[in-house]
Amino acid sequence: MGRESRIVAASPRAKARLAGTLYGISAVPAGFSVYVLLKLVARGDPAATATNILGSEGLFRLGFAADLVGILFFVGAVLFLYELFKPVSRSLALLFVLFSMIGSAIQALDSVGDLAALLLLKGGTSLTALATDQARALALLCLRLHTLTYDLALVFFGVFSILIGYLVLKSTFLPRIFGVLMAIDGVGYLTFSLATFLSPPLAAHLYPYVPFLTAFLGEPPLMLWLIVKGVNADRWYEQAAAGVASLTPPG
Repeated sequence: MGRESRIVAASPRAKARLAGTLYGISAVPAGFSVYVLLKLVARGDPAATATNILGSEGLFRLGFAADLVGILFFVGAVLFLYELFKPVSRSLALLFVLFSMIGSAIQALDSVGDLAALLLLKGGTSLTALATDQARALALLCLRLHTLTYDLALVFFGVFSILIGYLVLKSTFLPRIFGVLMAIDGVGYLTFSLATFLSPPLAAHLYPYVPFLTAFLGEPPLMLWLIVKGVNADRWYEQAAAGVASLTPPG
C-alpha cells in the first residue's frame, strides 16, 4: 500500500478519533458546570444560595460559561459522528444530528436561567419593588428551571443515543456491544426525563442511577474505543461503497 493509499485508509479512523476526542473534551467543562451548581446552590435555601453565589460570582459565571463551551465541543463531535455513520444510513445519521442539535439548543437555555438568577440577586433599579426574600426565592426558582430545562434536553439526547446505538449495531466497522450500551444509555435518558415531568417521585427514586449510570455505561466506552482504536477502515469503506452502489440506478 502506497503512502497516498495509507492516508486515505486512515481517514475514517481520523474522523472516529476526532469525534471521540471532542466528545470527551465536551464532558470536562460540562462536568465543571455541574460541580459549580452543586457547590453554590443550597437546595431549598434561598438565603444560603444567594450568599454562596454573590460570594463567588466569578465562579458562578465561569460555570455557566463552561456549560456553553461544552456544548460547542459536543456539536463538533456530532458532526464527525455524522461523517462516521452516514455510510450506514445517511437519513438516520441526519436524524441523530437533528435531535442532538435540538437538545443542545435547549441545554444552552440553561444559561438564561442562571443569568436571571444572578440579576435578581444583584438587584438594581428595575427590581426595587421586590423585597430581598422575594428576589432570593425567585432566583432559586430560576436555578430550578436550569435543572428542568436540562431534563427536557435529555429527551432529545436520549433519542440521539438510541439512534447512535442502532447505527453501531447496523455498522460493520465497530463492535456491536457498543450499540447495545448506547441504546441503554438513550433509554436511561428518556426514562429519567419523562419521569421528571410525569412522575417526580419516580424520578427521585431513579436518580442518580438513571441517567448517570446508564450514561457512564454507554458513552465513555464507545468514545474511548473511537479514540484508541478508531474504526475498521476496510469495512468502513466496504459499507460506504455498498451504500453508494445501492443508490446507483441499474444500466
